[in-house]
Amino acid sequence: MSPTKIIAGILVFLIIIIASLSLFVVRESQSALILRLGKIVTNGNQDQPSVQGPGLHAKIPFIDQIRIFDMRLQELIPSSSPLMVVTKEQTYLLVEYFAKWRISNLSKFYTSTSGSVRWAENLLEQRINDIVRAEYGRRTSNQAISQDRANMVAAIREQANNIGKDQGITIVDVRIQQITIPADVMDSVFKRMETERKQFAEAKRAEGVQKSEEIKALADQKVTVIKAEALMQGANLRAKGDLEAATVYAEAFNADPKFYAFYRSLEAYEKSFKDKNDILVLKPDGQFFQYFHGANK
Repeated sequence: MSPTKIIAGILVFLIIIIASLSLFVVRESQSALILRLGKIVTNGNQDQPSVQGPGLHAKIPFIDQIRIFDMRLQELIPSSSPLMVVTKEQTYLLVEYFAKWRISNLSKFYTSTSGSVRWAENLLEQRINDIVRAEYGRRTSNQAISQDRANMVAAIREQANNIGKDQGITIVDVRIQQITIPADVMDSVFKRMETERKQFAEAKRAEGVQKSEEIKALADQKVTVIKAEALMQGANLRAKGDLEAATVYAEAFNADPKFYAFYRSLEAYEKSFKDKNDILVLKPDGQFFQYFHGANK
């Protein structure tokens, strides 16, 4: 081999080594920071950190250090799961949750966590645990489990996102996976729930009895009014009938007073002597027997 070829091979080898030390590749979904002597490289005279996106980039060999970070959505599963919380009525619950997060400010993430994802997740877990405990402590078990669960989860997500901004992190979502009751307090919880249900049932029964009495009183009032109106209408009809009867009697009397008096006396005789066991002690010449005198005539 000629000396020229040897020198050319050496130069090619050196070029390859220098290129490998001077160039680096950032893949899609990744971003990189260039650290020059331990400090983040900025863009020219500006104070903005130089964040390298996907592609081929250059660096100064042996001086610059490259830190590449995954910018995709990541999942935080707490290591202390399930988390024990205490509700407003001092009920212990075991809560399992997970969080979705991503790096939103790479330079702030690096300066606050030294670029350690594990450290960032540990710090984030501690803060979310405090938020979850606080939100459950403001609510009763029923509110936390069913009635106000959506509002509670929204409040946890908002507060978690606020604390994540300090680390250059965006909390995309926080979800409650499961809520359970510790076995040692299960019996007491069931007894308290049974007592609450009994109190609720008694209150409903008392309310029903009260409404029943009100309905009965209203019905009795209506019955009294209807009876009074019926009695009044009956009295009016009887008075009208008596008036018409009196009118008929008066017309009949005026038509033939003697015959009318005779007819009325016969009715009285009929009623008086209806029963054979009846005994009347009267004077024969009394007015009652006036039509018996001269009967032969």
